[in-house]
Amino acid sequence: MTFVIAQRNSLLSALWRLYEKEPDRLLFTFVDDHGEDAETLRAGELTEAVDEIARSLRSWGLAPGDRAVLVYPPSLDFLKAFMGCLAAGVLPVPVYPPNPFRLSRDLAGFNAIVESSGATAALTNGLFDRSRRASSVGRLLGRSEHNWPRIPWYRTDRRPGRRGGADCDPDTWYEPAGPGETAFLQYTSGSTGTPKGVMVTHGNLVHEIAANVVDLRLNDETRGVFWLPQYHDMGLINVFLSTAIGNSTTHILSPLTFLQRPWIWLDVMSRVGATITSAPNFAYDLAIRKTTPEMRAAWDLSCLEMAITAAEPIRTRTISAFLDAFAVTGVRPDVFYGAYGLAENTASVTNRGQGVLRLDKQALAEGDVVPVDPPVEGTSYDAGGHVDYYGCGFSSKPEDRIRIVDPDTGVPCPPARVGEIWVRSSTTAAGYWGRPEATREIFHATVTGDDDPTEYLRTGDLGFLHEGQLFMTGRIKDLIIVRGRNVYPSDIENSVRECHRDIRPGGIVAFALGPDETFPGDLTGDGDSTERLVVFAETARKRIDADLAAEICATVRKFVYADHQLACHTVVLGRPGLVRKTTSGKVRRRVCKAALLSGEVDRETGTLLVSVQGTESTGQFTEEHS
Repeated sequence: MTFVIAQRNSLLSALWRLYEKEPDRLLFTFVDDHGEDAETLRAGELTEAVDEIARSLRSWGLAPGDRAVLVYPPSLDFLKAFMGCLAAGVLPVPVYPPNPFRLSRDLAGFNAIVESSGATAALTNGLFDRSRRASSVGRLLGRSEHNWPRIPWYRTDRRPGRRGGADCDPDTWYEPAGPGETAFLQYTSGSTGTPKGVMVTHGNLVHEIAANVVDLRLNDETRGVFWLPQYHDMGLINVFLSTAIGNSTTHILSPLTFLQRPWIWLDVMSRVGATITSAPNFAYDLAIRKTTPEMRAAWDLSCLEMAITAAEPIRTRTISAFLDAFAVTGVRPDVFYGAYGLAENTASVTNRGQGVLRLDKQALAEGDVVPVDPPVEGTSYDAGGHVDYYGCGFSSKPEDRIRIVDPDTGVPCPPARVGEIWVRSSTTAAGYWGRPEATREIFHATVTGDDDPTEYLRTGDLGFLHEGQLFMTGRIKDLIIVRGRNVYPSDIENSVRECHRDIRPGGIVAFALGPDETFPGDLTGDGDSTERLVVFAETARKRIDADLAAEICATVRKFVYADHQLACHTVVLGRPGLVRKTTSGKVRRRVCKAALLSGEVDRETGTLLVSVQGTESTGQFTEEHS
């Protein structure tokens, strides 16, 4: 049976009902680096682990309302600890485990989250001790050169053996005062700024997972295969927590496994007859590039009903290319669905988006939505005056309201006009932890000139509604304005992505420098009253000489100008790692810009090839910098 949570109930009550009725129900299978099933988790095992961890947390002195950071590599131990915290009334704070090979960068963010949340403990497991990407926690904490936060660490996988299911006692589990009480802190990805702790309530979880069942058509026959990170809202709520209460049977891969061996994702989907999967756009691109026709011929994806694309802009060209490349697997053309969400709205805003809308590019630069003839089947992004957008879908929550509003005035936009997406929903979170002013600004916006006192969440995203469906065009903070024209950096990045064979498709970012902003060695901004376009492009080559660098930079400029009639002022070439990203894979344009202005990119990545308009390319890649 599928357990849709009733509004009055909680996530833990749903787990307990499942435990009483189907303790042997298989929930999760964890897949190892070779694609083999390595570990399973059943409803009874999860419930007993939750009960034990809740008791352990109390014995360690953690009380209801305390915060604990969850520092786990991809594993089922993370889920047990998360729900154990809920059962003890402790607020879990999922974080990305610091990488010992880049501690100087990761520890700063980790410490900031610990300080912001006021966490009094860190929870982990033996996998973090033994991980190839992390040395022993004890050794790392003992190295004085690293500024680790001074909080105790506890391993939740060191628990006494059970004495039988009768020991589980839900009466000892924490009971929230009401649906508005905070359940956990979800820190934002930081793609456009400093990560902030979103206060997700118990009621938010109830409504989000109930909507998840409807949107994704979950049932007893649902078989999911996912590699989404466990510490971000999309993977945490719509995969881990939804599966935990019996809404599907799920195979889980580590994100690292996917990045190193993308074909395992497809192979497992074929092996188990997956009906649903979800991933950002780049994953489908990677699947095309990293699989062979022989691999695809051996796979059967005919059972797939939903392939959700979210977390970054959807490229219609990617969907077309994936369907062409994987046609031999039996994958159906109607399985792709767009979605849109953000941590501030718990996870999702809209889902089940389908359909391509082709717009006039010049009109869009002025903020107007002017549809043109639909694209010919099999084509997508068109540089010749048109741009395609894939639908992000609709909300299944009847009480939800989505408004398109002028971000400067707060006045509702007329139809067919791009504006900021404002949302009011049962899944809108309570605000930012410890940030009352930011909470008032972002979570309690009111529409100018509207008698309705409804308060809205300002998403910071630009978009429009067309025939009731939401389309997202970009982030306000990322928008490039050149001589009064609005240019979306994702469009520029699409132009550069495939313009030269030596550019990595997943390593491109575009942003603008203001009139007074210069980077070390660049004086061209003095006296220039307009924004100047910058493109970062990664290349996998270990050695690039000046001639090849000039060729790549010239090609980038040619394609950008041809597609957008914009001069590309600066092109920066670098090795993988040049383009800063969040742990979920989103490009961090503002961080890239700050790194260029400060000279940090040069110090961290080695010699860079910087081509400024009107100057010679400088530097070259050498083996020692690879």
